Amino acid sequence: MLWGVFSDVHSNATAMQAVLRHLHTSGVEGYVCCGDIVGYGPDADDVIEMVASLPSLHAVRGNHDLAVLGRMDIAWFNEAARAAVEFTQRTISPGNLAWLKDLPPQVHSERFTVVHGSPRNPAEEYLVTVQQFHDNTAYMKSSPCFVGHSHVPVCFLMKKPVSYVEHGVLAKDQKILVQTGMHCVVNPGSVGQPRDHDPRASCGIYDDESRVFALQRVEYDVDAVKQRMASVGLPEFLASRLSYGQ
Repeated sequence: MLWGVFSDVHSNATAMQAVLRHLHTSGVEGYVCCGDIVGYGPDADDVIEMVASLPSLHAVRGNHDLAVLGRMDIAWFNEAARAAVEFTQRTISPGNLAWLKDLPPQVHSERFTVVHGSPRNPAEEYLVTVQQFHDNTAYMKSSPCFVGHSHVPVCFLMKKPVSYVEHGVLAKDQKILVQTGMHCVVNPGSVGQPRDHDPRASCGIYDDESRVFALQRVEYDVDAVKQRMASVGLPEFLASRLSYGQ
């Protein structure tokens, strides 16, 4: 079965639409969402409705989702991020807020694990270093483990129980074979706010039979999103960074 894997949509409906068109055309049958569906962008309701309608969906909540729900203190968020959370709280529909509330912190299946940050700390920990990868292997119930949070497409691979760790940022169309007997963490990057200096939406396709993950990059109308953000009064910083993928 082919799975569309994505994360960190951040209320960017234009990017989400482009990604879903690409994944559907690629023959994807099920979907994995690593959280942070809302925050930063202007389209919380539209994005939630798109994600909620996906078939065979495995989705988890992220830290911005928790912040919008009032379950995470936003005092440590930067000023722009706080403004986006408050905007979303004012504009999101009650039904979509209830859907966010029902999302679990993590998903474990025989095929894969899904979290936002890390298996050890699903909502908050950034899994970006080899040491963090080592520290989290004991918490992985299945492999690959799909994560988000950093907005950078990256992969960590290690033969069980302990061996050399292969790791690095993933390029467009790069494929990763997740062999049986390996610990593997894959971050598909961000749909709505990439931070690897590539403004294209980032996502992936995972074939659970061949156990191959392939990174995808998808063009979308960045300027249209920036204009919409300006029209609703979201911070200019959050809009301008979309053009630079950072």
